[in-house]
Amino acid sequence: EHLMLAANTAQRHAGAYPEASFFLASGRVAHEAGGSIAQELAFAAASAVAYARAALEAGMTLERALAGTVVGLAVDQEYFDSLAKVRAMRLIWRNLTRALGCETPAVIEARSSRRMLAARDPWPNLLRLTAAGFAGGVGGADVVVLDGFTTAAGRPDAFARRQARNTQLVLMEEASLGRVDDPAAGSWFLDSRTRELAEAGWAEFQMIEAEGGLIEALKGSIIQPRIARARALREKAYADGSAQIVGVTKFVDPDPRPAPVEARPVAPATQRVCEPLIPVRFAEPHESDAR
Repeated sequence: EHLMLAANTAQRHAGAYPEASFFLASGRVAHEAGGSIAQELAFAAASAVAYARAALEAGMTLERALAGTVVGLAVDQEYFDSLAKVRAMRLIWRNLTRALGCETPAVIEARSSRRMLAARDPWPNLLRLTAAGFAGGVGGADVVVLDGFTTAAGRPDAFARRQARNTQLVLMEEASLGRVDDPAAGSWFLDSRTRELAEAGWAEFQMIEAEGGLIEALKGSIIQPRIARARALREKAYADGSAQIVGVTKFVDPDPRPAPVEARPVAPATQRVCEPLIPVRFAEPHESDAR
């Protein structure tokens, strides 16, 4: 019902606002719940298809629906994988729009990951966010948005918001990351990783479509267990030491300096229509040990 409401709203305004974006086909919910890169890419692609179907049913043309769709991805401190993920999404989008008979360039919004952030010692988050912004810019995202470095502990205050804005300005205006057309092109490793992620994401997307599409797969609790398995694998890696979080599981500051935050507003209650994909923060259990 919410999907059709969005599609009907878009259809009403499409004529008056021909350049407007109406849909955000985001895979971030899969990422923040602990999903793999392939699952995030597939979730975004399946979201785009779900919006396109709803838009067609509402009376929009396929061309307008796809042109009005922005693809949302998360970028984190693992900058090689993050920038390859953004590039892989363009390959998936091109394949998808060709299959629909309406080739349209992708518009990608890259937002910094929240699952990578630490709360007990928030200052290393500044480095994580800088790496994430670098990945989004070099990966070719059309929009890069960075969170405040204290988001894991509470609502960022004016200082944290200023740091987020300044980090983006330095990457954009001083490092000029957005002024080079696909700087990763020609790197064998990055091209190979991009292709690998695109193929894995496309395979996951085909699986979702075979299950009836994203809405049916969520309502039937088909996607949720797969994401839970991916989350468990990463949590195990942090627990056994095969993966590390700097400042949390390695090089831990025994007496970290706190950063001020504002009170977080209470989120309104929502009606549960399927098994939720609950956001995870991988540092949280280790921060409890550190305390």
